[in-house]
Amino acid sequence: MPDFTSIEKQYILELNRGSYRAFDALYSIYSRRLYAFALKMTKSHSDAKEIVQDTFVRLWLNRENVLPEDSFQAYLFTIAKNAILNKMRTLINMPVFVDYMEYMNERRLSENNITEAIEMDEFRKKLEQAKESLSETQLKVFELSRELGYSHSEVAQQLNLSEQTVRNQLSLALKTLRKKLADNMVLFAIFFL
Repeated sequence: MPDFTSIEKQYILELNRGSYRAFDALYSIYSRRLYAFALKMTKSHSDAKEIVQDTFVRLWLNRENVLPEDSFQAYLFTIAKNAILNKMRTLINMPVFVDYMEYMNERRLSENNITEAIEMDEFRKKLEQAKESLSETQLKVFELSRELGYSHSEVAQQLNLSEQTVRNQLSLALKTLRKKLADNMVLFAIFFL
């Protein structure tokens, strides 16, 4: 009894010669699997059916180029994957989708930006108040290192201090600011740690 691979290869050879019977047989073998794959990717029954149909139309149109020694399943699923990608590109470029995305972005920006702006203003005020409790050296080291992004050696050079002193002063400044800004630790960590 011949194995499935040899039967499939025979169908492909017949398909190469334009056999409708071989095409129908391959359709019967693979259509359900392709449908399940397309449905999983698109989440739409109608799109999945359309992709299966498109895949087999492309198979028929390129039947002479299908190689029996290559994986037929991989060939079919590659066609289906490309059809899914084309479908997604079409949906993304539809004016309705573009309008929807713009609306969602504007909505998210207007809601989030107002809240974030208020939180940032409050954080900045609290940070300025907390910085008043730092010594003059700690304040300069903190501002140069964390707010302006200077390296330890650049800060040391600018303030005429050793790098170890810069590290120590920065450590003390961060410790003080952490205590003062305990209720804003997330923002403090994002910006300065």
